[in-house]
Amino acid sequence: MSGKILRGFSAALLAGAAAFLADAWTKAVLFDAITEEGAAFSYLNGFVRSTLHHNYGISFNIPLPTWATLLITGLALGWAIAMLIERSRRGYLAACIVLGVFIGGVIGNVFDRITLGFVRDWLLLGGRSAINVADLLIAGSLLMWLILPAKQKGLTDEAL
Repeated sequence: MSGKILRGFSAALLAGAAAFLADAWTKAVLFDAITEEGAAFSYLNGFVRSTLHHNYGISFNIPLPTWATLLITGLALGWAIAMLIERSRRGYLAACIVLGVFIGGVIGNVFDRITLGFVRDWLLLGGRSAINVADLLIAGSLLMWLILPAKQKGLTDEAL
């Protein structure tokens, strides 16, 4: 395995592990600590507050059968792994880190879905959208993925 590929995979593994652990820790601490009797916290006049939500659907709680949700998730993971292999070969270390965060966030939600049958969402935004840290990491990494392509040539591991 070449040095570029090893660095890319190592960076992605560390970023993914950090994303997964951050999601798991916040779910364990916050979701499990919030009681159904009321919000544990509320900010910005209730725009951001804690909640207990069992998400049986896909993103934004769109109802889908579990098999369809897992299929879509599997396709997303397959895409991310294929991109990770390609970006590692080219030495795009920043892209590997972004993909690692995406993969870690997806695995965080998949872990919930497989072990619990639903995803634990504990953060309510605007009284409508219940999310968790994995969702934030997935969305943030996708945003970074859209920004990176134009700048990747200056962010190779040789330049670091």
